[in-house]
Amino acid sequence: MLKLAGILCILAGCMGWGAGKIGEERRRVWHLREVIRIMKRIQSEMVYGKHTLPEICLILAEYSAVPYQTCFMEIYEQTKQRDGSCLTKSWQRQMGQCMRDIPLVGEEKEILVNLPCNLGMSEETQQADGIAQSMDLLERRCRQAEDEYAGKSKMIFSVSLLTGIFLTILVL
Repeated sequence: MLKLAGILCILAGCMGWGAGKIGEERRRVWHLREVIRIMKRIQSEMVYGKHTLPEICLILAEYSAVPYQTCFMEIYEQTKQRDGSCLTKSWQRQMGQCMRDIPLVGEEKEILVNLPCNLGMSEETQQADGIAQSMDLLERRCRQAEDEYAGKSKMIFSVSLLTGIFLTILVL
C-alpha cells in the first residue's frame, strides 16, 4: 500500500512540474499580448490624443493589467515630482523591475524597457512609426509563441508523464 502511495506521489509530482512549465508558456503568451496592447495604446494616445509620454503613463496606470499598472503609476509619479525630467531613467528603472519576474525573453523585454530611448523624434507620427516597428516584432514573437505553445504543452506533458513512470520504475 505504501508503494502505491509513493508511486502516485511521484506521478503527481512529475505531472505538477509539467503543469507548471505549461503555465509558464501560457503566461508568456498572455504577457506578449498585454505588451502589444500597451504599445498600441501608447501609439494611439500619441497620434490621436496628442498626449505626452508621462500623460500616457497615467492613462495606462488606469487601464493596464496588474503588474504593469503599478509600474506606470510609479513612472508618472516620479516624472510629476521632477517636472517631467528624467523620464527615460525612471521608465527604464521601473520597467526593468516590472519585467524582472515576467516570463518574456531578452529582446521582448527590452522593447518595452527601452521605449523612451527609441522615441527621440520630435514629431508624434515618427514616434508612432517607431512604435509600430516594435509592435510588428512583438506580434511576430506572439504568433510564434502561440504556435509553439500547442506543441510544447503536449511535449512537456508527455515528458513529465514519462519521467514519472521512469522514476517509479527506478524506485521499485
